Amino acid sequence: GAMSFKEYLSVVKENHNMQALHRLYLYQMRVAYIFGDLELAAKMAKESHAAETIFHGKFEACEYIFYSGLISCVKARKINESKWETYAKECIKKMEKWAEDAPCNCEHKLHLLEAELYFFKGTTNKAIDKYESAILLSGRNGFIQDQAISYERASIFYLENRNDSRASNYYGKAHNAYLDWGAKGKAIHLCENSPF
Repeated sequence: GAMSFKEYLSVVKENHNMQALHRLYLYQMRVAYIFGDLELAAKMAKESHAAETIFHGKFEACEYIFYSGLISCVKARKINESKWETYAKECIKKMEKWAEDAPCNCEHKLHLLEAELYFFKGTTNKAIDKYESAILLSGRNGFIQDQAISYERASIFYLENRNDSRASNYYGKAHNAYLDWGAKGKAIHLCENSPF
């Protein structure tokens, strides 16, 4: 029969299957971040800190860096501890290398991380440019999930910067992009938690 997450996690740990273990942490980190559970997302990022080494050169390492950076930027904005800004900057530096080596897969991720850091720093015009670029590039390169996240993060940015019409427009586009991706639960979550 089907196993629960906790049961599977226990089996993976017992068998010392490090790739499966860190893949589980990565998936849980992604889901927690997407649904706004920053505490769980940060905990999973910490638990999976070895993911970069375990998945060296693989796309999972890139995803770990991307989500760790997103989590760090939001945590920096919310609790303003310098360690989160430092983590975010480290992730951006690593993502620069990924974007250089695989621009079609990673450039939009870099731009979203940069947008989020500019948002934290209050550098509005640079944040706008990077959000717009992340949205454009993720759509052009077929990363609908990252485009959905980019729309959602840009919506939050515009809302906090008192541009309600653009925030509302992007919130709707995020909802549609999540539906296009097949993330119906997240689309419902946006509707249930709409600031509009």
